[in-house]
Amino acid sequence: ADIGDLWSAEGGWDLNRLGALGLHYQECQGFLHGEARMLGPLVKLYRTTGCGPALELALVLKEKAIGEFFLPDGGFDSRRFATRHIHSITCVLSSLAQLADLLGDGSLMMRVKAFYDNGLWEIRDEIGWSPERTTQEDSDHGEANNTGDILETALILGWWGYPECYHDAERILRCHLLPSQLRDVSFISDPPNLDGVDGLRDVANRHLGAFGFPAPYGHTSIGKGRGTFSFNMDIVGGAVGSLCEALREVERSEPTGRRINLLFDHETSVTRVQSPYTHDCLRVELKQAGSLFVRIPPWLNREEVDVEGNEGPPIWTNGYLFFKKVSAGKTIQLRFPLKESQITLSDRLHIHPIRVKMRGDAVLAMDHFGADLTFFDPY
Repeated sequence: ADIGDLWSAEGGWDLNRLGALGLHYQECQGFLHGEARMLGPLVKLYRTTGCGPALELALVLKEKAIGEFFLPDGGFDSRRFATRHIHSITCVLSSLAQLADLLGDGSLMMRVKAFYDNGLWEIRDEIGWSPERTTQEDSDHGEANNTGDILETALILGWWGYPECYHDAERILRCHLLPSQLRDVSFISDPPNLDGVDGLRDVANRHLGAFGFPAPYGHTSIGKGRGTFSFNMDIVGGAVGSLCEALREVERSEPTGRRINLLFDHETSVTRVQSPYTHDCLRVELKQAGSLFVRIPPWLNREEVDVEGNEGPPIWTNGYLFFKKVSAGKTIQLRFPLKESQITLSDRLHIHPIRVKMRGDAVLAMDHFGADLTFFDPY
């Protein structure tokens, strides 16, 4: 209510009234860097409480976002977006996707898809890495928050009927977001702490599992880098929230049956999935009888997938194999090769082209140019 009273999409904040209330307005880099970042939390607030004013404010923010920034052509113009902070752009994109999903608004989702297919590629690479700033030079450092936003957008678009976006999400998880988690803290030493400051205590162990500002190949970037080596807690919050969304989307239970969207090991009260990346094939067991959809990666041809355990051949439809009836306790086995391939991450965003050797949608090796604290074997 106070925001609606003190702020408008046309006029911004009423600075005189803020001052009269004893409030100091701290200017930021425009609408996307500031007010628009309320959008996603407002959607979540409405989903959980049904708070009408939250949805009303979300709609006001949405109209300004699509009227001035996320235009129908899906293009990115740094002058129009008017912020150097890429997380502000990607989080508003994922927030618009959340709102479109909440409302069942196909036209808004098409606006999200337009930017996802076009302008987003100005600020991301093939594995979901994204620089911290639009003006970044001589550094390959990124920001896990940005990657998480891109991941969440891909997951929502995947559910809206674009299986290639689920594929993008899986590649982002396997090739960048999960590898960038800080899982080895042996190189971190506690600083001197004669005054017993809590923030300087047990630094290594308290950072275990954190996320930060990774390069595609490791925790530190070649070139001048970010200038500081950090795993900020706001980055941890954003990345973990995105991983929660990915976990929800590994499989879905729908009126049409179970849908396996991401090929990770996973088990629930009704389904058990064994990933081809950790086992000799992809196995899906339904603990309750029903129909089953299994997403097949786009780098596979139909004749390369050998199906075992099913009565009759499944149907291929929109990137999935459909099994019309799987008995309770029955295991479907899908055998296919995890093909090796090479991609190159463009030097448009990176200091140099970065060669990546892939096995399926996971990294086998990557150029790291002698950087420290790397994620993968050297190319």
